[in-house]
Amino acid sequence: MATGRTGDTEAAPEQPFYAASIGKSFTSTIVAMLSDDGQLSFDDPIGEYLSTSILDGLHTIDGTDYTDEIRISHLLGHTSGLPHSLPEGGKMFLNTRLEASPEGKTLFDEMLADPDRTWEPEATIEWAKRNLEPHFPPGEDCYYSEFGYNLLGLIIESVTDQPYHEALKEFLFDPLEMEHSYLPPFSEPAVDSELPTAPFYIGETKLDVDTVPSLSAFYAGGQTVNTAEELFRFHRALVEGKLVSEETLQEMRQWNKLWQGIDYGYGFVRIRPFPFLERFHSWGGLGASSAFMVYNPSIDVYLVGTFNQWSYMRKSMMFLFRTLRSISKVERT
Repeated sequence: MATGRTGDTEAAPEQPFYAASIGKSFTSTIVAMLSDDGQLSFDDPIGEYLSTSILDGLHTIDGTDYTDEIRISHLLGHTSGLPHSLPEGGKMFLNTRLEASPEGKTLFDEMLADPDRTWEPEATIEWAKRNLEPHFPPGEDCYYSEFGYNLLGLIIESVTDQPYHEALKEFLFDPLEMEHSYLPPFSEPAVDSELPTAPFYIGETKLDVDTVPSLSAFYAGGQTVNTAEELFRFHRALVEGKLVSEETLQEMRQWNKLWQGIDYGYGFVRIRPFPFLERFHSWGGLGASSAFMVYNPSIDVYLVGTFNQWSYMRKSMMFLFRTLRSISKVERT
């Protein structure tokens, strides 16, 4: 189902949309596939794959350099201690620290101020090193970090010897026939949709994700455009063991508390609106566009969609809960 309009076009269920941080699940899955193939290990130090210029000054607290202690698993599970690129760590997620430069600007502010700039991932890391501070030594806590996922994208590039957007195509988009999925501004869909990409709203501000190059700063942290059907196809393939081994998938779902009711594994969240009611527990991906891609194992249901609105994250969570509650009451034959 779909409602709304994009210009003169009525919304449709097959319309492409900005999936935002759901893209982290693509990044983590590619890393997991490389792990299954023996090309890397979750326990590897990130220094084995990243340049000296990236590593220099990456993680220092009170004069102690913790960079050598960061493992790939820390980046995947947001336990590296590295900072975030959004205001207050993503206001919709109730984090309280203001991730701003000494001038009071977040990286997101910089992106919106210069929407025509294309950010290379290395530039986002340098911005973080100049303007922000790590939160804690690696492994001591859990704090959401876009920068950590940009580092994972660079690790994927180092291991596969190809740009991140080409790795997306080789490992996921082509095998799963996700022909309308792409990573703007770095790539285009294999097949153009007959429908326009739905805009992404920040309050009343409308962003056409295909014409705002500065969104490139999110890179491997989540900036793909997808359709609901193709996100479902990806998530089902993962659940059914067609992408990574059962052992690896189990490791990816070792959860740490991130926010109230939301835990984080490796690129995926677990949503627990009521901790003791497991029938409502679901796992998958969430995006700042209020996009969702979740699976509920208790009733074997996938829910995929978006509200295309930055400020609707709470509403999207309530939508998921109410929908699952309704479906759980349906008698199956």
